[in-house]
Parts: sequence; C-alpha cells; structure tokens
Amino acid sequence: MRRRLIGAAPIVIGVLIMLFEPVGRATEAARTCPPLTICRQVIANSWWGLIHWPAGWDTLFLPLLIFGLALVLIGIVLQIKAI
Repeated sequence: MRRRLIGAAPIVIGVLIMLFEPVGRATEAARTCPPLTICRQVIANSWWGLIHWPAGWDTLFLPLLIFGLALVLIGIVLQIKAI
C-alpha cells in the first residue's frame, strides 16, 4: 500500500503541473499598455483559465511540460514496480 502511494504522488503532482502551467502568448498590447497597470492581453492563462500568470511567464510552458511529463512517467514506473 505504501509503495502505491509513493508512486501516486508524482503522478498527481505532474498532472497538476501540466494543468496549471502558463499557456498563451503575450500580444503586442504589452507595448501600448500604460505603466503600472495590468492589461488583459499581456497575461498568460493556465489551461482552464484558473490561474492568470504575469507577462513573460508563458516562456515556462515547455520546461513545465517536460517536468510534469517526467513526474507522471516516474509515477507510472513506481506504480508498476509496486505490483
């Protein structure tokens, strides 16, 4: 039972990372946005729109995707070894 729990933890964390990673690109409105304000076009969202990431965080999409997939694969391997 404990081995299965150890295998399930990376799967859950990996899936959450992939669901809440910043997607979308900042548009050209970043240059026309007044200073010290938040423009809606500049913000990157998560897959479901639950998290609004600041401008520039959309570049973390690929590293977070790789890290999330790696955690899911590690969790699957640990689940298989627990059987």
